[in-house]
Amino acid sequence: METKTSYGIDSYKKINLIFIILIMFIFFYSYLSAFLNFGVRSSCEGMPISYCKSRGLTRAFFQILNFNFKQAIIYNTYSLKIFLFFLIQLVARLVINKIINFSNFKLLLTFDIICSSIFFVFSFYNLVVI
Repeated sequence: METKTSYGIDSYKKINLIFIILIMFIFFYSYLSAFLNFGVRSSCEGMPISYCKSRGLTRAFFQILNFNFKQAIIYNTYSLKIFLFFLIQLVARLVINKIINFSNFKLLLTFDIICSSIFFVFSFYNLVVI
């Protein structure tokens, strides 16, 4: 039983590490895209903002990383909630990888799934619903 739990913890830590790398990439890309001018063009260029709620997220993330929150909201009104989701997930993944052990694995896994799911719906709800 212990080896099964050990395998589960190791797998969970690897998944958390992948999420950490992806979230860090999102933040680095958002920050560097303004300086290197290699940003990806929006696929909904010319469409009304009601159909393209993700427009301006990269520019908004750049502004948030520079603590310019008013400009971030101008670029995308949902950017603060989405950025906060990624930031909290990054911190949570780092903390979880440090505190996870055999005795709290199932409880921590359940808590992580429930909290992350609820926070995901809260953060991305406006982008999905028309």
